[in-house]
Amino acid sequence: MEKSEIARPISTILDGDIVKPTKQDKEDHGKFIERLEEWDSKNHQIITWLSNTSIPAIHIQFDAFENAKELWDFLSTRFKFVGLAHYYQLHNNLVNLNQEAGQSVNEYLAVLQPIWTQLD
Repeated sequence: MEKSEIARPISTILDGDIVKPTKQDKEDHGKFIERLEEWDSKNHQIITWLSNTSIPAIHIQFDAFENAKELWDFLSTRFKFVGLAHYYQLHNNLVNLNQEAGQSVNEYLAVLQPIWTQLD
């Protein structure tokens, strides 16, 4: 099985394309339960993956979420701001960076280049 075949069901849940099923009119109860169990299995698999790949200080907050999409949105919003804060810090470092007296151009570039690389 290719990675894209695995990632597609995950991304459809995280994108909100596949939501928790609701019972349709005239739907057989067994079919509904089958759809619900399939969604629930994928949903909890994603939550487990996110939990297992995060540090305890982050995944302790996951208990408030029953839905992988809501958890993903929470993480996306939270860490988007961290990314902006990091970008702002790098930008300020760059603005305040000066070549010190006696510092060679190569030494100055050795300090400057990693900041540029991170901003790129």
